[in-house]
Amino acid sequence: MKLLGQPVAGMYVWAIALLCAMAFISSYSMHMVPLDLLVSVTTCTISDILITKFYFRRKLRVPFSGIITGIILGSVAATTTPLTAIILACVVAIGSKAFIRIKSVNVFNPAALGLLVAILLFSTSDEWWASSAYNLAGIFISITPVMLILAYLSKRLTSSFSFVIASILLSVFLSPSSLSLSVASVDAIIFSINFYLAFVMMADPKTSPSGRLQQAVFGASIAILLVAFGILRLPSPTLTALLVGNIGFALSKRYIRTRTIRAPSVAYAVSPNP
Repeated sequence: MKLLGQPVAGMYVWAIALLCAMAFISSYSMHMVPLDLLVSVTTCTISDILITKFYFRRKLRVPFSGIITGIILGSVAATTTPLTAIILACVVAIGSKAFIRIKSVNVFNPAALGLLVAILLFSTSDEWWASSAYNLAGIFISITPVMLILAYLSKRLTSSFSFVIASILLSVFLSPSSLSLSVASVDAIIFSINFYLAFVMMADPKTSPSGRLQQAVFGASIAILLVAFGILRLPSPTLTALLVGNIGFALSKRYIRTRTIRAPSVAYAVSPNP
């Protein structure tokens, strides 16, 4: 059975449904109308359609990927972000998928790049309001399984858990008082982890590795970068850490591919004449 050309059990349909559920639960609990989210989804959808039609010159289709980018972007941006900043972030996010590529593969997580550009230009911030780990601890347990499903469907659970484990170890190492493992210290560590980053944004299959070892390195590296950028007081260390991780993955993938292509010619050059 299909819905708008996608299998009902497909990753895109599940992702849209679960991300919308998270945003609805969070906005309802915060007693607000997520206008930024609605503008974000609309702008990303229109931008995706226009680029598909006039740049790639392909048949129009339901822009599932653009819708997901819009939901994530609107769920992470601060609720006080100006609509002009949201629109700019959406245009940059969708544009990056078409114009910033290596070998036809996306380099950056679209939502993260668009948000960082808007943050730098409009002096706004990332709030991650749809993630209960920050401001909705009461429903944290109910939302976490949703994020687990998203990471599972994209086959990126290893990178997600690697990030979580590395974040816990770094918190304990950098805060010796946490070694007492009191209830308060455990709560502080657990609720300081950005689970939306770990299980949603890092699980983007187009900008993260698929192999388990590579995923483990990817997740741990982003956790280390996040701590380092926070200490250095860089703007939006969370988004910056993810984007740097994206660059590292893209470059390593290109390096491995280049070596694979060159290997046969090298072997032929050194082989003895028949």
